[in-house]
Amino acid sequence: MVKKEFLDILRESLAGNVPVSEIEENIRYYKDYIENGAGSEEEALEQLGDPHLIARTIIDSFKASKGPMADFYTEQARNEYSSGTFEEYGNSAEDENNGYTEYKYKQEFGHDFKWYEKLLLVIIIIGIVSLVLFLGGLAIAIILRIVLPVVLVLVIIKFVTDYFRRG
Repeated sequence: MVKKEFLDILRESLAGNVPVSEIEENIRYYKDYIENGAGSEEEALEQLGDPHLIARTIIDSFKASKGPMADFYTEQARNEYSSGTFEEYGNSAEDENNGYTEYKYKQEFGHDFKWYEKLLLVIIIIGIVSLVLFLGGLAIAIILRIVLPVVLVLVIIKFVTDYFRRG
């Protein structure tokens, strides 16, 4: 078995069972271990053993760390996996020489949000919610200060005119 095959089997075994971030973290770890561990690539792969067994251990550890919420996180990982795709990236000469192709998880909408984009999105959402609440409060203030007294005055006038018409 070569590094590419090992990492591909590991990725496929983890896909849909743990979140994509966990998959990528583990792939990076094992890739680094194979490339920078003591000895050759073959020795590292022999030490690691079966990628299916490693994947099972990662999945079990992930579920154990989530406790009673494990099923929720597993379902979330399946939804996350089914809503996007892994796409090949990094076609450098080094990648071609070592026979390994890296993959990047890409959402269906074709964009991986960076941390600052997520922060900007949160700030925009907070701004919109604040604006809506402000306008709602302004509307309530107008109703209480202007509309309500006018309605009260009209009701009193109606009551008084009806009282004098009867009697």
